[in-house]
Amino acid sequence: MAAAGAAGTIAVAEALHWRASRRHLDLRQGRPRGGAQAVIVLGFPSGRDGEPHPLQRWRTEIAVRSLAPGEDGRLVFTGGGPPGAPTEAEAMATYAREVLGVPAERIRLETAASTTWENIAFAQPFVESARTVAIASDPLHAARGRRYLLRQRPDLAARMVPADDYHLGDHVWLKVATTVYELARPVLRRMRAHLEARAQ
Repeated sequence: MAAAGAAGTIAVAEALHWRASRRHLDLRQGRPRGGAQAVIVLGFPSGRDGEPHPLQRWRTEIAVRSLAPGEDGRLVFTGGGPPGAPTEAEAMATYAREVLGVPAERIRLETAASTTWENIAFAQPFVESARTVAIASDPLHAARGRRYLLRQRPDLAARMVPADDYHLGDHVWLKVATTVYELARPVLRRMRAHLEARAQ
């Protein structure tokens, strides 16, 4: 029973992530080859020891394999952090340079954002001139990022291409965790709004 339940949970998470990887994209002409000229990498807090969180590593790996190989391609890491500690953007950029071998000249940092909405808003100046733009994160979160870009800058969103973010069987338990979070997120937001209203 437990094995069947776990298998079912994984199957649901895989299906939702696959579907999310295609959401808010115009795929009528098929998946573009060669990656994006600019990739916005959405932030996530580092571990308590300062090491990259598994979600940060996953998002960075997605970003690197989504980037076009030309010298003008760039990764835009976005995300702030607590005073005195490396920002989310810096932690992911360090992982990209030191572990994944991305040249420093292909990396840009945005270190003020504290929410996904701000990740998208504050990264826009770095990608204004890009021919194509991808948003890198776990697929469910990336879909939310693309929706925000559509709301904030429809003209820039018209240049969006898919990130290479969905691989079957890749990071299975992180897919389960992010599925639970994204499904619970609307409920948590309503609860927070209710508590704030009662406190006023």
